[in-house]
Amino acid sequence: MRGHRKLGRRSLVRIISFTVALVAALAASSISAYALAHSYRTTMEYTYQRALNQLYEYVSKLSTTLDKGQYAATEKQLQGLSTKLWQDAGYAKTAIEQLPIEVSEISSTSKFLSQVGNFCIALSNRVSEGDLITDKDLETLDRLANYADSLSDRLAEMISDFESGRLKLGEVRKSYLSKSKKQQTVGVDSGFKKIEESFADYPTMIYDGPFSDHILKQQPRLTQNKGKISHDKALQIAKEKTGIKNLEKSGETEGNLPTYDFSSDTSRVSVTKSGGYLDYFLNSRPVGEPEISYQQAIKKAEKVLADFGLAGFKYRYYAFNNGVLTVNFAATQNGVVLYPDLIKVGIALDDGSLVSYDAKGYIMNHHRRSLPKIKISESDARRNLSKRLTVKSHSLAVIPTEGLSERLCHEFYCTGEKGERILVYVNVETGMEEQILIITEDETGVLAI
Repeated sequence: MRGHRKLGRRSLVRIISFTVALVAALAASSISAYALAHSYRTTMEYTYQRALNQLYEYVSKLSTTLDKGQYAATEKQLQGLSTKLWQDAGYAKTAIEQLPIEVSEISSTSKFLSQVGNFCIALSNRVSEGDLITDKDLETLDRLANYADSLSDRLAEMISDFESGRLKLGEVRKSYLSKSKKQQTVGVDSGFKKIEESFADYPTMIYDGPFSDHILKQQPRLTQNKGKISHDKALQIAKEKTGIKNLEKSGETEGNLPTYDFSSDTSRVSVTKSGGYLDYFLNSRPVGEPEISYQQAIKKAEKVLADFGLAGFKYRYYAFNNGVLTVNFAATQNGVVLYPDLIKVGIALDDGSLVSYDAKGYIMNHHRRSLPKIKISESDARRNLSKRLTVKSHSLAVIPTEGLSERLCHEFYCTGEKGERILVYVNVETGMEEQILIITEDETGVLAI
């Protein structure tokens, strides 16, 4: 037709080439954006998983401490338990703040965490003024323990759902921000919504109060005066320590313990920016049927520490979950067990490989201590123990207390009248009981709680 000219072969080739190049560029841009988005989602899932695990850990501690509170007979012991409740509740609230949920949606849970420690502190103050613990007080402690148990159970369900892939924590954020009622039930009914429902009949109490956050601002001792390493050097360390060769950079964590963070399809790793210490490692691969025993796994965990160049650690307790034996090791100094300096090593029982590692306690607390002179002998300390306890063994140990302090104590391993196994810690300077732990042992492991 008039007014139109056919495109020449050369022009047609140019147009096709330009179109192909444009499509390729757009595709590359889309792939890059997708990769960045995927990396971001992976990092956030990792952050949420850590926060959820920490929340479960501290809520479980609340439950145990509340149980102990019902048996505390002295002002000193009740005060120590109350302070621990206050501290662990504070840690739990900090963990909640890192999860993808709105504060208004977990008001009952936050209220419980705020009140549980303050009730016990108020009770401790009453006892210090000469009042006796009443039956009503014991009933309240029991009720609080039941709520803590319920919360712990719900959190355990959420962790199980997350690990099995039934729940993506990132989806919880979407469900709260969405206006769709249908979407609001995604993940929430199996998680945070159930937690709130469990507090439907939680009673009103008059012990609300502020939390102290100075403990959460503690500076790590092990990394003090250590030089800062590069991100690339940290990646090299992460690969060497964990044996995971396909790790990639996934971000950085600031705060009081800055780390470089890495990830693969199944693994998450954190290395401290100062000193280059392996802080955290989790390989969430499926674990098969057990092929090695608990004792073999403990030996392999000990070898992990040796391979990392960490000497002088003493095996204390272990826990078994989902095919993994997690062994707790405490550092020692001249034979004295340093409980604050804790490292947790997880060994898969299907092949004996390292699948988890948590050295935060060790990194935050380890240093050469100037231990106090022992003023209270072992025999004198024994006389301060309950008549219901039979001492089986004795050692010395440094234990953490409220605030950022520590105490050197006589550690007495005892049995109770009903066969319970109890650890009692008596201050070597004052002769006062500082801590009581109950040793539990079942198919899930041996733990002091």
